Amino acid sequence: MIDFVTGVSALAYFMMIAAATKQHFNSDKYPWGMHLISILSLIGVSFFMYTAFVLTLSHPVVVLLLIAAAFVLFLWAARHSSQRQLGLAFAEDFKTSGIITTGPWRFVRHPFYVSYVTFWFACALGTLHVVSIIVFGALLFIYVYSALREEAWLSGGDHGTTYLTYQRSTGFFLPTRVLRKVS
Repeated sequence: MIDFVTGVSALAYFMMIAAATKQHFNSDKYPWGMHLISILSLIGVSFFMYTAFVLTLSHPVVVLLLIAAAFVLFLWAARHSSQRQLGLAFAEDFKTSGIITTGPWRFVRHPFYVSYVTFWFACALGTLHVVSIIVFGALLFIYVYSALREEAWLSGGDHGTTYLTYQRSTGFFLPTRVLRKVS
């Protein structure tokens, strides 16, 4: 039963981020990087669904909790960015109407990416299949690369000084307080 609930939760999350790609984020055209993310995501979610509904998930309770955390973080970020213009990853026409520093942006600079990474980590942990692990690793690399591209654009844009100040006080993918405790 837990595998089924976890599978349905993963499918709901996947459908939510797919819908948000069209509704919450905007771009004049669908960037090449988003095509790659979409292909990898379809492969990853297919392996996860097969494992959840046909085979047996590894660590299903932990996986379900991680998916729930990804869900909550995504919704929290969407709530705090709903009035802002956010572009798709890899968009050539990257636009912003300012720097968001409320909600999850108080803790990390890229809460949407953190949500995605958390979800794909959960999928890799749930299947422990080499394909899922490769999908997770590839998407992690892509999200970090995209976040760094966005930061370079923001640092050099209209809000550059504000963004650099914000960047020094807020963690990239992990909250600054966590990073200070580790170092």
